[in-house]
Amino acid sequence: MKKLLRILGWSLATIAGLAVVAYAVAWGIAKSRYGKQWVAHDAEFPVPFPLDDAELAALPAGADPGALALERAVARGERIVATRAGCSGCHGADFGGVALVDEWMLGRWAAPNLTTGRGSVTTGFDAADWDHAVRHGLRHDGRTSTMPAVEFTNLSDRELSDIVAFIRSKPPVDRTIGTMRFGPVFAFVFAGAPDFMVAFDLDHQAPHAREPPATAVNAEFGAHLVQVCRGCHGPGLSGGKIQGDPGMPIVGNLTPHETGLKDWSEADFVRAIREGKRRDGSAISDYMPWKAYAKMSDDELKAIFAYLRTVPPLEKGNR
Repeated sequence: MKKLLRILGWSLATIAGLAVVAYAVAWGIAKSRYGKQWVAHDAEFPVPFPLDDAELAALPAGADPGALALERAVARGERIVATRAGCSGCHGADFGGVALVDEWMLGRWAAPNLTTGRGSVTTGFDAADWDHAVRHGLRHDGRTSTMPAVEFTNLSDRELSDIVAFIRSKPPVDRTIGTMRFGPVFAFVFAGAPDFMVAFDLDHQAPHAREPPATAVNAEFGAHLVQVCRGCHGPGLSGGKIQGDPGMPIVGNLTPHETGLKDWSEADFVRAIREGKRRDGSAISDYMPWKAYAKMSDDELKAIFAYLRTVPPLEKGNR
């Protein structure tokens, strides 16, 4: 009996030792990936964009073109945030930052304060800093962040400028959000699930469009809008399980495959986004931000569907 207990004790000690070694290795990989330094191009754009010639010509006498440009930029930015960018989903309704997870076993994962108050990470940001953060998934010092930049990398300069104008217009929030911490679970997740650090998948020298495509019911405009879907539905938009997130439901297939939207009509798609229900009447999970997308115009939703009809059909799960 003593021999058996001794063997059991050694076995448990060996398992514990291997677990500690595995955690140490995972922690090192995660920290190395999160600490990687990147070199991205330095984008330049004004905040706000000035009025164009037609807008200037239509100004009433005595109007302030700078003030009007800012007013319009803030309104456009507010709409982009409400319908596509979804900044408040992570950074909080007041944009002052939120600790999304703070548990010993998991770790600490937080979205920082974007306002002009104390504790803001955007204090002193210029256009290049905003570009690096939003469209490249990089922190102010050029290291990797967990910003889901793959969803926003195709934002035009004007759209990003409008978002910045809107964020800057919000009341300052004095809140300091703690830094990232890798607990045992996060160490393994961030070491083995690259989806959480999209900087590794982006071209940090690729140029960005100055202006967005013209609003129209066509695939070109739809392709521009649908980029926000790729964070969850994957590069190929065929959905499936999101690696490293056991709580996330299986993501649907948006491609024209039998397991996706092959038999869907434009009306089916628009209705699904407006009402949060699939063709069969089943509810779409609230993990899918359909309530935000429901604020899009009919032309925007129809353009997205027009683009989805052009992508290669993939079986569900290939992302």
